[in-house]
Amino acid sequence: MTRTLMHPMAADTARKNPHFQLIVDVHLLLLSDGDLLLGRRANTGYGDGAYEPPSDRLAERETLVEAAVRVAGSQVGIQLDSARVSLAHVMHDVSGSGRIAFFLSVSGWTGQPASPDVCWFPAGDLPTNMLDRARVALRNYADGMRFSTYPAFVPAGTGGTDGFHASNGSAVLNGSFGESDGINGLFGAGESYGANGVSEAKGRSPRNGSPARRVQACGGRLLG
Repeated sequence: MTRTLMHPMAADTARKNPHFQLIVDVHLLLLSDGDLLLGRRANTGYGDGAYEPPSDRLAERETLVEAAVRVAGSQVGIQLDSARVSLAHVMHDVSGSGRIAFFLSVSGWTGQPASPDVCWFPAGDLPTNMLDRARVALRNYADGMRFSTYPAFVPAGTGGTDGFHASNGSAVLNGSFGESDGINGLFGAGESYGANGVSEAKGRSPRNGSPARRVQACGGRLLG
């Protein structure tokens, strides 16, 4: 009976959108001495000025690893060894027409980031103006999830999780992430989200008690 009920729904969905194509994004998780590399979006029409891990859409007939190597070279200015690229997290974004984001970690590379649009940030003190879906993906990965959905949902009987957890219940980005949300300092308390889904922290206190402004290695720009 279940098959009989479900089959017409699937056929009806296909008729409504017979040419549906899911957008696939590939993000790089690059860490060095506890710092995470983020890129600033520009000229995209969505979330421009916000930060997220270096990324691009998967090209036709391109593998995830090939995309990672391409993004590293074109957006960051470094060379990756394809054998040192591994899957870290997958996010299904259903906030729009639908997209899948693959977050790939890299255990090493050659060269130094040369693009003025990428910056190193302490993994425990990420910028407040991040693209919301990127921030949520990093939080979910830090919480031990290998797969999550954006916006988050609560499937029946899961006890509140919005994705699949790693078998060991933890996730670590080169030793930088791994504590649960709220105590690892990755995400500011009392956040709200502004236009284009960019996070705007409210009531966030700097760790040293001074105004939360610092110079990052990103073209010498002063960031708050």
